[in-house]
Amino acid sequence: MGCYEEIRRIVVWLLHPLIIRFRREEPPVRVEHHDYWCGDVPQEVFGQGDNGYNTFRIPALVHHRGVFLAFCEARRTSFRDWGASMDLVLRRGRLCDIKEGDKEIEWGDIQVVASLPGKRAMNPVPIVDADMDAIILVFITFPIELSEADLIRGDKYQQNLYVTKSVDEGRTWSEPLDITNLTLGRMDPEPLIYASGPGHGLQLKSGRLIVPGNIHWKEKPQPGATGWLAELKWSILEFFDSFHGSRNCSIVLFSDDGGDTWQVGGKIPPAKDEDGVDIPANECQAAELEEGHVYVNSRTCDPQATRQESYSIDGGISFTMGELSDDLEEPGYFLSRWIPSIKNFGGCQASVMSFEPPDHIPKLERDAERWIIFSNPASRNTRVNMSVRFSRDACQTWSPPLSLNPGPSAYSDLTCYRVKDKVTGKSTMKFACLYECGSLHPYERIAFQTFSLEELTSNARGNQP
Repeated sequence: MGCYEEIRRIVVWLLHPLIIRFRREEPPVRVEHHDYWCGDVPQEVFGQGDNGYNTFRIPALVHHRGVFLAFCEARRTSFRDWGASMDLVLRRGRLCDIKEGDKEIEWGDIQVVASLPGKRAMNPVPIVDADMDAIILVFITFPIELSEADLIRGDKYQQNLYVTKSVDEGRTWSEPLDITNLTLGRMDPEPLIYASGPGHGLQLKSGRLIVPGNIHWKEKPQPGATGWLAELKWSILEFFDSFHGSRNCSIVLFSDDGGDTWQVGGKIPPAKDEDGVDIPANECQAAELEEGHVYVNSRTCDPQATRQESYSIDGGISFTMGELSDDLEEPGYFLSRWIPSIKNFGGCQASVMSFEPPDHIPKLERDAERWIIFSNPASRNTRVNMSVRFSRDACQTWSPPLSLNPGPSAYSDLTCYRVKDKVTGKSTMKFACLYECGSLHPYERIAFQTFSLEELTSNARGNQP
């Protein structure tokens, strides 16, 4: 990358708060169908300024009994990850008839699911518990004033982990239950930061609930063990870079009793670079391949690395060492060459989910029991081009990306559902993606867009040699 390109990106980074601020003062921009490459017309579900909130970020989506539940963080006075209170909010969407054979989603009002005084509620992970006919929501909270750098400087986590439930399709929610001591308090090493998801969790066929996430910790030199010069060097580096010496990996939590109690599952050994050095893995999502076999797809903190993949054959108790995917690229980070720190990572959150392919799709010899669909900004450079791919062979190969939105886009979440044609009586499988997007930057709105399995399979066939 040339010097001028580095300077341009740094200027954009420095001006980003001003772009966000002035963008909020403009009238809302209606998303037009011609701006998108595939799928149905997207709907804006959350937009800057709605209900007095500055910005909505970090989408999570599930579908249950004909109802879509779209969650996200509602940031009151700033787009930033810290420094202002945040609520977790929800909009419920129902399929409704608009004319013969057509349907669209009709969305309810924004409702607050979690709002804790003095805290910022973050990283929603909803799970559909089919056995209990309930929605489980796991989320984290941090003190408003503490940034990520502040948290990583500490000696112990300064946060809480909560779970809440709904048994009426998201209309009402139970009082959040603090499960911090059962989870973070039992991790070894004890994390400085734990982040759930973000995006949906899953229920295995066995009934087990899985919450993917990631942890940060530090392996500081013991006083007197490495000599005063090494300790001084460590202190100086840590002063200029709070993340010096920190480590990061993906991990799962699980519950076998409908979310009443939780346990710490497997910690995923990170992939290694060509020099044998760990590549830190960050935000992740999971999917069930076959009974008890769990696939985890993680964001990597190396700007040159692709997505990390790992597998469990024991329901998330243990995992294989992470491996970098040859097919799943993700964005880099433009300051990485200047300040070598784990914080200056690349990548972006992504979503994965599994589904049983319908009978009418012609089967191949390599087909797995369940197929996997994946969404992220399909770009090596920056957060643009929200796209979807699928794998029919247990994530060994992936289809080319099918773009939903070629413009600025970032975090996303996926779900699937079926639509029954009133005339023919046939049931059609469709997918929905809830994702961050905008015109100038990816955080102007959160949009909901549906697309079909036929579009995915046609795209794959069209790109075969």
